[in-house]
Order: sequence, then C-alpha cells, then structure tokens
Amino acid sequence: MSNSNKEIHPKSPYSDPSPYPEVQVLSRNPDYAEILMDDYAGIISEFTAINQYLYHHFICTPINKELGDLLKNIAKSEMLHLEILGSTIISLGGNPVIRGSGSLLHNNFWSGKSIYYGTNLCGQLKADIEAEYQAIAEYQRHILCIGDSQVKTILQRIILDEKVHIRLLSQALEKFCGCNVRGL
Repeated sequence: MSNSNKEIHPKSPYSDPSPYPEVQVLSRNPDYAEILMDDYAGIISEFTAINQYLYHHFICTPINKELGDLLKNIAKSEMLHLEILGSTIISLGGNPVIRGSGSLLHNNFWSGKSIYYGTNLCGQLKADIEAEYQAIAEYQRHILCIGDSQVKTILQRIILDEKVHIRLLSQALEKFCGCNVRGL
C-alpha cells in the first residue's frame, strides 16, 4: 500500500492516531486470505460499512451537515480498511473479489441487502453502532483463527478505528436522539 493512500485517510477524530502497520505477512496462506474475505466483503464487512455509511450520509446531510460529514468521513476510514484488507488478502495469496469467505462455492456474492436502509436518523445511528460492535467481534474471532502475527497486528489496528467510530457515533446518537447504547 502506498503512503499516498495513507495521506488521504482522514486523521483524528475519525480514526485512532496510532500508525498503521505495513501490509506484510509471514508467508502466503490462502486459508487466512479466505478468512479475511468476510472482513473484506462479507455481510459484516468493510465493503458493507462503506456503502451503509455513504447511504446514511446521503440521508442525513440534508438534516444536519455536521452529522452527514461525520458519516462520510467514517466511510473514508472504512475505505482505507478495505484497501488494507485487499492488499493483505493478495499478499496471502488470495483474490479480493467482493464476496465473503466460501461464497464462490455457494454463488453467494455480496449484496446490497446487507445494508441497513432505514430512513430514521436514530435508527440509522443505532444500526451503525451495532455494526461496528459486530465488526470488532468478527475481527477478534479472526485474530484467534489466524496464526500470522503480521496479519493479527493489522486486524488489531483496524479494531482501534472501529472503537473510535463507536465513540463518535454514540456521541451523535446522544446529541441527535437523546439516547445512548452500550458503551465500550
């Protein structure tokens, strides 16, 4: 991954301030690449998150530009995660097509059905927060399945951003809806 891509990534407050590790793997491992396909473009994935945040950005911007900008910038952060995962999948010997793991066998490629489309601002924020929690849980499960310390470091760094997203979205939920969800 080139440094120029890192430079366009929105910095604080949309991501953790710690640096991203270089995309490196200990050795090619197509099984690990296949595990990462779920994080890349499965139901709970960076690809789903990008599309959901952009949709919510389009709906929320006319209501409140600040909230729309927040959602757009979180989507940009998720785009960097997608790029990092795609590069990692290639380094492991995989092919980062837009699908989850095992989907080629079942002809189950990514679908827009994975996105929460509700047009209620509070419902969207709650869905976004829940999706971040689910993503963290998936990353943690995959860290346990993968024996490559380089890949684990990459996933652990992405988790830091997802936690920042939960904090920012929780603040927005409190501000715009007067309620909150489970904390970190």
